[in-house]
Amino acid sequence: MMAELNDKVALNFLEIINQQFQVSCYLKKVVDLDQPSPYPNVKRYNLPGNLNNPDTKFAPYFISDTVIEGFESVTISSSVNNILTLHKLFESLVRKCRQVLREGTDFTVNDSFKKRVDFIISVSDLGNEVIWLEPYYLNASQKFGFLIGFHFNKAEGQPFNKAVQQKSLSLGPDGRENINFYADIYKKLQLFIGYYKPRLFPLEEGTDLRTTFGELTSKHLEAKKYIFNNNRVETSQFQGIKKHGPLIRMADNSLICFMYRPEDKPFSYELFHALKGDKFGTFPGMEAMFSFSLGREHVTGLPLADYSPETIAAAITQLKEIAGDRPTLPLLLIPWSRMECTPEENDAYYRIKHQFLSKGLPTQFVSLQRMRARDGLKWSISNIGLGAFSKLGGLPWKLQPRHEKCLIIGIGQAHRKQDDGTISRYFAYSVLTDSSGLYDSIKILSKSEQQDTYLNGLTENIKGVINSMAAKYDKFVIHTPFKLRSEEVEALKAGLVNVGGKEIVVIKFNEHSKYFGFALENNSKVPFESSCVPLGRRQYLVWFEGLQYHNPTVRHRIARPMNVEFIHFSAEELSSSDEISYLQDAINLSGANWRGFNAKTSPVSVYYAKIIADYIGHFDKLGLPEIDIENMPPWFL
Repeated sequence: MMAELNDKVALNFLEIINQQFQVSCYLKKVVDLDQPSPYPNVKRYNLPGNLNNPDTKFAPYFISDTVIEGFESVTISSSVNNILTLHKLFESLVRKCRQVLREGTDFTVNDSFKKRVDFIISVSDLGNEVIWLEPYYLNASQKFGFLIGFHFNKAEGQPFNKAVQQKSLSLGPDGRENINFYADIYKKLQLFIGYYKPRLFPLEEGTDLRTTFGELTSKHLEAKKYIFNNNRVETSQFQGIKKHGPLIRMADNSLICFMYRPEDKPFSYELFHALKGDKFGTFPGMEAMFSFSLGREHVTGLPLADYSPETIAAAITQLKEIAGDRPTLPLLLIPWSRMECTPEENDAYYRIKHQFLSKGLPTQFVSLQRMRARDGLKWSISNIGLGAFSKLGGLPWKLQPRHEKCLIIGIGQAHRKQDDGTISRYFAYSVLTDSSGLYDSIKILSKSEQQDTYLNGLTENIKGVINSMAAKYDKFVIHTPFKLRSEEVEALKAGLVNVGGKEIVVIKFNEHSKYFGFALENNSKVPFESSCVPLGRRQYLVWFEGLQYHNPTVRHRIARPMNVEFIHFSAEELSSSDEISYLQDAINLSGANWRGFNAKTSPVSVYYAKIIADYIGHFDKLGLPEIDIENMPPWFL
């Protein structure tokens, strides 16, 4: 059941005070419905056939913002056509900005896909800090207004480095994770509202704007419950494993091979002792946590002269001879950090990863930069140990699901794009987990250089995945990323027809949406974890991580909320309680992330797919041969 507690979350939405305002335009009734518009930059909108009677049957009209011969000047209520009203609000905002501000210096207009105005509030060599406004109709409250948000636009040619991350507020002034991420954004938005609102609003008569964010009631999903050895249940991943041991141990004959340059051998010893639990109180060791000792029978080492393909190939051959058919994990110490590295170092990372994967070997990389940093290993060693354990076939934990016998199909894509943005190769795959978060496998869904062939393959193969699993599962939930194009979504839906009467739901996740929210009662402005705000039209804003009720202190940067939308369901109707139950499983899946303790920014169905797409995309960019990604342990962790 859902927790009874409900809180208020202030959405990044400023509503118009008087909702019954008027919009003016020029219109002409469409006579021939099949006729393309003869007027450039003039769109069609559906309005009442009799404009004096809004209850009459709707008909299409050509709508213009400027005078055109044969068009009638009219003024209509804002409630007649929401899309038209939003367009007119955007036009009014742009017009007002051009009256009182300098275009190109103070603001820029984005009138392509997003109808928003970017206000430049700070300029530096790194890029521009921007506050944006976008007209919006909030279905949950049935109110018009403007969404508002902060964004940092990196300068062209500027590398993505620590300074850029500080400007974007993901890192704090000290270079560490910005625990004040929400409060900092809130402060920037409030300063903007205080300065710009009196200069810009009201846009027209009757369109003044509130200066406070509208609060919506947040429903709270249940706290995640983790299951460990002997089906013991805890609410903490780390403490659960420490007290009860992992769900399934890795094979007793597993082997970890430390690989390092000769001059870095002291660091390999430091890492070894940290994994044994001899170095930091933050990690008691592989044996205490995962029932896997780091004795001589489980550990070996290989020095590397360098990281060239020839050296790596020779090391793989040598390692294969040592390991035989034992589950084996190469653990490589590399002298650069993936967060701050040259393009050549970044390419080297993917080439090395590919070399090992092509021989069926997952890898674990540890940066010497991290080890040299103050407290570098102290807070990351537990995650390194968890990654090694999981890549060697161990199962650390699973979640207590809402739906039993339910397969989650996460859709990923790794299309090859040309410099002009066109796609020259289509590639889609699925990451399969059950609703408890246990990883099953990766399945290729479709790949082709022709869009039609690719879409047909997508339809047939999603049907094939479901049919092949139909004896084992009663329910199938497909998690798709926001960036899936409309034709891809339609191809997926086509594959869901006539697949044996199973309950099938498709949910779309967007981790970079325009929505944000604040808990105004908290100094941190961070909502509680598992907060769920209905936006209307089967859309929700969900905090997969946030404040903890038992410990409301922010210790790391809390990620943005996720915009979640139900876009398909096989049942005739999906109730609000049904939607909440599937959201509960999505929340649970965010806790199934075996890349790290407390790594829970999104469901693994979406997160794993994103990581795999990154690998496949880089392998393809480097011209490396395709590898069999289907029949391996979770190498991407």
